[in-house]
Amino acid sequence: MIKTICYISDSNLDNSFSDLKELFRKAKINNAKNQITGVLIHKSNNFLQVLEGDHKTVDTLFNRIRLDDRHQNIFKILETTIEERFFEEYKFGFTVIKNKDALNNLEDYLNWLRNAENTIANEIVTMVKNFITR
Repeated sequence: MIKTICYISDSNLDNSFSDLKELFRKAKINNAKNQITGVLIHKSNNFLQVLEGDHKTVDTLFNRIRLDDRHQNIFKILETTIEERFFEEYKFGFTVIKNKDALNNLEDYLNWLRNAENTIANEIVTMVKNFITR
């Protein structure tokens, strides 16, 4: 079984695209090394992240995130186990919602994911869609 945690937080970054790009670059390298999949979205000075992976690895990563001074007001929305990863095929992995193309790419994937007719997948899709459209 795969563990999934979904959280939202306020960003302490200065919102510069270069800072976000560097954060996403490092996260992508570390997540690949630790076999973590998911999605990290930044919008309006907030993060929403879905983490998927081995139970211990996801717990360790989430605890590290909670101590990371780039985040504040972290709120765990979902913690559960799933049989297979939902975001393994999401090639973008990290999304800054700055324009319509970024939003469309993510929404296309979420629509594909919703068609999986999996209750947890649909919960995650709903949370992500609410986050990006607020």
